[in-house]
Amino acid sequence: MTKFLKIFLIIAAIFTFISNISFSQDDWWKDKKFKDIKTKIKYDDCKKSFKEIAAGLNYSNINSIKRYFADQIYLNIISTEKGYYSNSQAEIILDDFINYFKVISFKFKRSYYKNSFAFALGNYKYDIGGGTRELEVSVTLNYDNESWYIDQITVN
Repeated sequence: MTKFLKIFLIIAAIFTFISNISFSQDDWWKDKKFKDIKTKIKYDDCKKSFKEIAAGLNYSNINSIKRYFADQIYLNIISTEKGYYSNSQAEIILDDFINYFKVISFKFKRSYYKNSFAFALGNYKYDIGGGTRELEVSVTLNYDNESWYIDQITVN
């Protein structure tokens, strides 16, 4: 019986550890209670959009990000590329940034959303010249035609 109890406790501890990891990965997103299912789905889609954008930054995959580009995007990339760009221009600028600043990790740290607006702020850790450095990235989404689109990306 003691052996069974030890195995059960080990499995319970592992399960608890794994669930805490899963929960902590989304600590940047504050879930709310919604008055109807349509609103809940809207904000679940927003969270999914942010997660895919974060994955695109984390894995240097511009394709995961550009699918959320609006027709025009405001970019402020380390104050060198600053202004409104078409989605194809924004793709080139962001791709150049990702290729130059080789990502070590990217993770959102907080977010805000209301009505047709959402904002998330994260840390972009990169390696350049053998040292690890960090930039702050903010992404703003707007809701239009049942979808979330990137309106603005700022990197400082």
